[in-house]
Amino acid sequence: MSQPAQSPTTHKLVCFLLAGQEFAAPIREVKETIALRPLTRVFLVPPFVAGLMNLRGEVVAVLDLFELLGFAPRSLHGEVDRRRNPDAAIVILRPPEALGARAANRAAAGLLVDRMIGVRDVPLESLQPAPPTLSSEAASYLRGVATVDDPPRPLLCLDLEKVLTTERLRPFRRETHSGDRP
Repeated sequence: MSQPAQSPTTHKLVCFLLAGQEFAAPIREVKETIALRPLTRVFLVPPFVAGLMNLRGEVVAVLDLFELLGFAPRSLHGEVDRRRNPDAAIVILRPPEALGARAANRAAAGLLVDRMIGVRDVPLESLQPAPPTLSSEAASYLRGVATVDDPPRPLLCLDLEKVLTTERLRPFRRETHSGDRP
């Protein structure tokens, strides 16, 4: 599958909603997006591991991005369980190079999000560093913040490699060996 063309002056971003905020991920780091499907909960894992799913014969871990990013508990937002939200979706990610991906066609993980928005082109110059008022951990997950639309609103652009290689996920990583399945 060929990568979508990207102008040297814009970022092509896959956009989605999470807790009422618009987030984005570079399209080159997204394998596909799918409607929410049943997830198998796993015992002895933190709440940011939403569960496992079967994606065309491949078992994929799905991370609840709401929990992973440390949003306040749901009861404060008055929101329903994301896994029961009919608009919820899963963003399937390509493996980041830092994890030593064995095959480009495999999924690294899925991210559970509230709703897909679509793909948008964002001018390179509109992407600014995260504001200094954000905690250092929150800022470390962002490539930057762009201002979009009229009236202007922030678009939080995730750095998926940093999200997937965070220390919070280290206990769940397994070493790959040359004899592993491709």
